[in-house]
Amino acid sequence: MSSGAAREYGFVNARIRGMKSRFLTIGTYESLLQASSYTDFIKILSGTYYGSIMSKHSQTSVPSLDELGLILSQDFADVSSSLSRTLTGKVQHFADAYMEMFFAESIKSILRGLHVDLEKDEILRFSVPTSPVQAALFQTLVDSGSIQRMIDLLPQWDLKVALLTRVPSYQEFDSTAPLEVAIEEWYLRNMLEALKGFSDDEQDRVLDIIDSRVTLRNVLTGLRAVLLQLEPRALELSLVRFSRTRELTESILNARTWREVLAKLDSTRFAQLGGRLARLYEETNDLGNVELAIEDYIAQGIKRLMTAFPFHLGTIIGFFSLKQYEIRNIRSIAVGIERGESAETIRRMITIW
Repeated sequence: MSSGAAREYGFVNARIRGMKSRFLTIGTYESLLQASSYTDFIKILSGTYYGSIMSKHSQTSVPSLDELGLILSQDFADVSSSLSRTLTGKVQHFADAYMEMFFAESIKSILRGLHVDLEKDEILRFSVPTSPVQAALFQTLVDSGSIQRMIDLLPQWDLKVALLTRVPSYQEFDSTAPLEVAIEEWYLRNMLEALKGFSDDEQDRVLDIIDSRVTLRNVLTGLRAVLLQLEPRALELSLVRFSRTRELTESILNARTWREVLAKLDSTRFAQLGGRLARLYEETNDLGNVELAIEDYIAQGIKRLMTAFPFHLGTIIGFFSLKQYEIRNIRSIAVGIERGESAETIRRMITIW
């Protein structure tokens, strides 16, 4: 089995090792955190792999914050697409399904933009197409002018149906949250479908990460709901349903305090984390710190996927995920530096594995 896995994943594993060498080091992160200005931050970042990326895509020597965010997102899409093209068979099918994350996030952005009547160019700035065909589709969706017409223009019939069933809830609460949840659930269903045909061990490596993300995202949603005193119906429409986490998700609806929300983790594999999150929130009264602790927990789990026997599906999703964390870290540091935050404050905003 190990010999077969090595043959199947050998080439992509070699590529991933090469791409991992481009990740920012702890020393580079520290230099970025100590930057005296946003311009200084860009100068330091230009000395890394991202220097050539900024030179290629930026119109100026110092891209604005918004432009930097779009450049980083496009690089993430380009790197992921390039890696996906080296795969074959069911592994490529899985990677293509994972890549739909970019499409899903862009559709969410378009929904939000149409909801608040942003200018068309402004909406498109926050979408990240992975092909010319997708770029043309996003333009068509933005030109639709309304959420209802946009949904009608979607080429994916299953996604269209999922969104149409949530339109009444969108109208009831005047919020895109129910629509965004429908998109997330559509993406998760596609991921599950793409995992069929893999061994149980292969599936478990990926599903452990997906389970963690869905479960802990729903816990955060539950915490926000009780702290903001949202009505139960609004919370129900904001939780992501996923077959492997259904029982815990439903139990969050019964929580009335933040302690009760976190206590729902006591009977799960996240019990120790739940206790740590409870102590953290009690000490700081800051939900942002809880969210960062959750991201760190997930990142460490992803890192463990890539430190043992490397010839498996988890290595691929692990690389995608760590690359995503790096992009988010760079954007968070850039925002902090531009706002004049201290290095210590910014350090608490990022996730380093």
